[in-house]
Amino acid sequence: MGRAPLRSTAIREPVDEVKAPTKKTRVRKRASQRSMLDVDKDVIELIKTQYGCDVQWVVDSVLGQPAVARRQAFEVNAWEPVTPDMFDGAFEGMFTRKGHSGEIHFEGLVLMYRPMELTEEAKAEEAEARIGAMEAQRSMVMNGVIPGLGNGMDSMHPTAAGKQTFRREVKPAMDIPRD
Repeated sequence: MGRAPLRSTAIREPVDEVKAPTKKTRVRKRASQRSMLDVDKDVIELIKTQYGCDVQWVVDSVLGQPAVARRQAFEVNAWEPVTPDMFDGAFEGMFTRKGHSGEIHFEGLVLMYRPMELTEEAKAEEAEARIGAMEAQRSMVMNGVIPGLGNGMDSMHPTAAGKQTFRREVKPAMDIPRD
């Protein structure tokens, strides 16, 4: 009596036609040289000029736990989530699968946008606060009223009056290369 083989080998049917794969393109180029969160300069420029908007990543969760208060701090200042179909599909397939609908999430962050005039308003407000803080520091040094130091500091004392200086330097913002 003969034994049946342990496994049978299937006979393959001949393939009539081999279909060529669809042409693919790389969305993230030079990825090893930059952050995975970087958005191409051309896309940012398109959003600013054509749509008048600003975009940024906002914390949505930390270690899988929702960071509701952090996200809400941005939402109350007019930031809204970006979806892949917005901005002529500029983000389609960049941070999510193609065809994804809904917010663009990437590793605990959500991409958000708001009108550029609100960003300019916020930047002006921050600049005013920085100038006010510098002026307060200058006033304390020049007038000799520095919190935490006792009454022994007298700005009009002969050893101090001629040596009081306050130099303010405004350094240009650091330009971070994106390529």
